[in-house]
Amino acid sequence: MSTKTVIVASKLKKIRESYIKQLPVQLEGIRSSYSEFVRGEKGDIPLEDLHRRIHTMKGACASFRLSMLSSVAMAGEVLAKEALQTATPPDRFWHQKMQELFERMDHEILTIDPAQGMELQIQELAIAAEATIERERKLVYLCEDDSYQRLTLATQIGCFGFEVLSFGELEQLANAVQSAPPDVIVMDMIFPDRPLGGADVMQTIQEGRETPIPTVFISSQGSISGRLSAVRAGSSAYFVKPVNVTELCSTLSLLTSAVKPEPYRIMIVDDDPQLADYHALILQESGMITMAVNDPLQVMSPLLEFKPDLILMDMYMPGCNGMELAKVVRQIGAHFSIPLVYLSSETDTDKQFQAMLTGGDAFLTKPIQPQRLVSSVVARAERMKIIRSYMVRDSMTGLFNHTATKEHLDTTIALAQRKQEEVCFAMIDVDKFKTVNDTYGHPVGDRVLIALARLIRQRVRKADIVGRFGGEEFAVILPGCGLSEAVSLLNELRESFAAVTFEAKDESFSCTFSCGIAALSLCGDAIALNAGADEALYAAKHAGRNQIMAAGGVNGVKQ
Repeated sequence: MSTKTVIVASKLKKIRESYIKQLPVQLEGIRSSYSEFVRGEKGDIPLEDLHRRIHTMKGACASFRLSMLSSVAMAGEVLAKEALQTATPPDRFWHQKMQELFERMDHEILTIDPAQGMELQIQELAIAAEATIERERKLVYLCEDDSYQRLTLATQIGCFGFEVLSFGELEQLANAVQSAPPDVIVMDMIFPDRPLGGADVMQTIQEGRETPIPTVFISSQGSISGRLSAVRAGSSAYFVKPVNVTELCSTLSLLTSAVKPEPYRIMIVDDDPQLADYHALILQESGMITMAVNDPLQVMSPLLEFKPDLILMDMYMPGCNGMELAKVVRQIGAHFSIPLVYLSSETDTDKQFQAMLTGGDAFLTKPIQPQRLVSSVVARAERMKIIRSYMVRDSMTGLFNHTATKEHLDTTIALAQRKQEEVCFAMIDVDKFKTVNDTYGHPVGDRVLIALARLIRQRVRKADIVGRFGGEEFAVILPGCGLSEAVSLLNELRESFAAVTFEAKDESFSCTFSCGIAALSLCGDAIALNAGADEALYAAKHAGRNQIMAAGGVNGVKQ
């Protein structure tokens, strides 16, 4: 564990202990709101306050893995919501239930073990910190005056791979931005005695900045006046509470993504080294990445490793001509859609046509003007990228579809076997997903799947490949990853996903997933690796769900 991770873990421990210590005060506030409601002196205001306080306790306790107390608070939240939605005053049975819940809350607070769940959280933090070398973590400043909403939202955003620093006062945020600007700011609109305090401070912060800081406003009000104030303060987005965290984090990802489109990768197959280098130079000057292969019989290994977006090849070469090579490439499923462009001095249109029939996408004649070479390559590479994205991507989640994932698995295994490296394969399945669809509807179920897809994509390593196998089942290919490391990574993901809350039908809920992992070294080939992960997933489901099972390895079970 690095020094930085130890420091952050120590801070996390102090925050958690501090939260547990103040729970009696929080419960006293809940009881105070209830007493005011019973006295009936302020109408529905105390009831609304009661609902808010219990809701806050529920969310914060869930974040700190105080599951029993969170469950009791959830029951209290349901009762308070029923009273808010009913025109007639609550009957004595309602009051009796609420008072019983208060007693249960008090009991749970008194019996909390501060160490329970602590080590797991620190371990997860260590895993995440050690893996940041291969991940892109963006810094988010969160400004929210309600301490428990701030904690809950910071926890949720952190689950999606962002580094979050939170502030309870506007002046604290302004000072922090002046010292070290973040990648993005999440700003509450309403502060005590300042209905538009968030917008006012952001206007001051943005003044004079050459590059404004992307800012997302959150507010309990969705009025046009609030939204207009946010726009005038330079808002990038506006969310009404309760915030849909999945959509918020998707917006944060878009606002903090400064990644330029990947340059086209062009393989040049030509037995003339100088000519190949010349064409490579032209394409490189246009921002493309090239690889030259001068012996067509040696093309398979570079093809596997380089993964070109387009192959530019001569028609006539010793040992294997372009038409034969095109047929060979087209017989490999993973490379079937790669554009093949002939670049040859052949001017006979009949022969050019014959070459096109063997799998070519275009025929360019040497010598060729550099501008025409570039435009021809760009047009076909871009078009094929778009077509391929529709062919290989799941339309809802944007992940690789079942077929593409299996092709990537085959390719990854072949490369790993050549390099004598490990590959792990993970199968993920959302627990009781049918219940989510039946209870909240398919659109909400889709939101859950999209959230999980985004969470996985943002939290795995850059080299990992994520796909949707179908329905609520996902797959992750982890090249160069040992079984223990894979279990730790997926266990971290499991805990993060369980901490995400979803809003539907005026209530909150969370989901979990089960996962099975298998290692290539223990399975031997793609079929056995897939079967091993599938069997491990079945074992995780059978053992009670919400856990990781590894085929012949270390497991990560729920706490």
